[in-house]
Amino acid sequence: MDDRKLLLGFIERNLPDMAKDFDEGLGIASERYFFNKIIEKNFKSNVPATVLECPVDGLMGIPGMNSVVFARMGSNVTVCSPSAALLRNSEKFWKLLKLEDRVTFREDVCDILPFADSSFDLVWNYCMFEHFKYGGTFLSELKRVSKNRVLLATQNYYNYGYPIHKYYHFKHKMVWDHGYPSLMRLGELKRLYRAAGLRITAAGVFDVPPWFDTFDMHTRGKVKGLMSEEGARSWYWSSLQAEDEARLQEDKWIKRLAFFEKLCVFPLSYMFAHHFYILGEKNG
Repeated sequence: MDDRKLLLGFIERNLPDMAKDFDEGLGIASERYFFNKIIEKNFKSNVPATVLECPVDGLMGIPGMNSVVFARMGSNVTVCSPSAALLRNSEKFWKLLKLEDRVTFREDVCDILPFADSSFDLVWNYCMFEHFKYGGTFLSELKRVSKNRVLLATQNYYNYGYPIHKYYHFKHKMVWDHGYPSLMRLGELKRLYRAAGLRITAAGVFDVPPWFDTFDMHTRGKVKGLMSEEGARSWYWSSLQAEDEARLQEDKWIKRLAFFEKLCVFPLSYMFAHHFYILGEKNG
């Protein structure tokens, strides 16, 4: 099975288990919250007018929503996926957020991009890069359609949940569809960026909770199923709505996670972090 078919199967197999409303669970809400802080730090003073996210993710939260933060900053966003079903699902939530005038959807697009050179100020994807065996080739394609900046976020191979999830796939006789381990290592990402002629401007880990990365083990609904009806209603975690950032900033659980992340210096950060990120600019 080629990478595109494997990725499409991964996305569409997980779609039925995705959040049906803005309640994505603590894990996803905190993940978005902390990554949005990285985006704001690196882009707030120089907001990209045009953003391409390709392909958009189909992970545990509402898929296709990672670029909402850029839309709120004023960017015009294009999101692409090989899955039309993912984009239809995503479009509903963009409309609920009243940001449909900031987004364009492109179906049947994966790692070969149907755009002219230097079409977008920023080109990026979130936990999709590692799904393509020839990472250097894909990175060159991302660079080609970017005017300047290329941003990637990936799963972290060194997280202590990685071997646990590998065993989960083995036990259930499931094909491994989470990507190539070499592309989930920050050192390899840095090497690929330099080889592609991209000057690295920021890199590091993020989403550093004490629990291991569950990948596509759908725990959100199971956890709520153990709660009382009142408890389930109160355990509501949303990070996509306009008012969520201020609310999460004051939340005790988010504060605890931020404190835990500060304590996790290298090498502990590599063991607990769920993700790496890397941002680069074209040379010259």
